[in-house]
Amino acid sequence: MRYTAVVHRREAGFTLVELLVALAVISILAAIAIPSFFGETRKARATAEVTPMFNDLRIRMEQYLQERGVYPDTLGEDGLYPTASPDATLRALQPLPAAWQALNIRISGSDTVRCGYTWVSSRSSNGTVGPSPGNAGPKATAAPFNFVPPANDWYYLLAKCRMDPSHTGYSWYFTNSLDSKIVPDGNEGQ
Repeated sequence: MRYTAVVHRREAGFTLVELLVALAVISILAAIAIPSFFGETRKARATAEVTPMFNDLRIRMEQYLQERGVYPDTLGEDGLYPTASPDATLRALQPLPAAWQALNIRISGSDTVRCGYTWVSSRSSNGTVGPSPGNAGPKATAAPFNFVPPANDWYYLLAKCRMDPSHTGYSWYFTNSLDSKIVPDGNEGQ
């Protein structure tokens, strides 16, 4: 009598439970990574716009000071040009308003922007203290950036940006005559 052994072979592959666990892990990782990726993209887009604009403005502010002995009149924190885009669309910079033309602005980057820009300046030589950095609304101030006006002439530059229409807030960028570092607020890349 011959005995034949019955061999049971297991089919190769994943069970339904294993596939569901793998899919759940991939979904969780994607939910974490995708928003982070888009946030970094918005930050990079904002930095790519704000940096050359602030550099152009800084050069012209210093040139104005050298030619006239004072910084140009303040536009104030409410004097954003162009107005910050509420829907993250690009806005044309040309034609420049008179105050910008007086500064002899030469746009070295794109002439369409998503941010609004302004400067606040003070002249100590004429006895004025200049605008208080905290008098133009809760967000559009130098206070969150720890700016303390010096006794001599000074300015700071502000940019108000919306890079993504799905976000409700704006991000702010700041630099000043004392420190050329560009500082974003806590909502960078919104």
